[in-house]
Amino acid sequence: MSDILAINAHLKYVEYLLNQFDNENEDITLKEIRNKFQEKFGHKDILLNQFFGIYRLLPLILIKEEYKNQKKELSGNIKKIKTIRDSISHHDFYIDSNGYRFKNNKDEVRFSYDEFNTFLHEIENEFHSTNMK
Repeated sequence: MSDILAINAHLKYVEYLLNQFDNENEDITLKEIRNKFQEKFGHKDILLNQFFGIYRLLPLILIKEEYKNQKKELSGNIKKIKTIRDSISHHDFYIDSNGYRFKNNKDEVRFSYDEFNTFLHEIENEFHSTNMK
């Protein structure tokens, strides 16, 4: 439950930032925007990058579905994406300052924040290099 609340708070933060970007005075600083958000919502988002990583999973889940539609074997990194997808859909994942843990009924995948970014780029680059020709 705490992950859901934290991710929801993060979504509000991103929504707030986008609104500020569109509507705020040009002279406002990021620090002022952050302070205004914390005053308005009473929330300090210490895992901003980690929660943003959850958004980054959507293209990977779509890539996994594309491979499934192409009837490609779901192995290696694609199998990891399936584990991640199952983990999120069954709310069996964990995020903290050390990284991510995703678990389904068969497998578990763990990433530090840096490993997670590397994994994301590797999957996207592989997919686009083979499917955009």
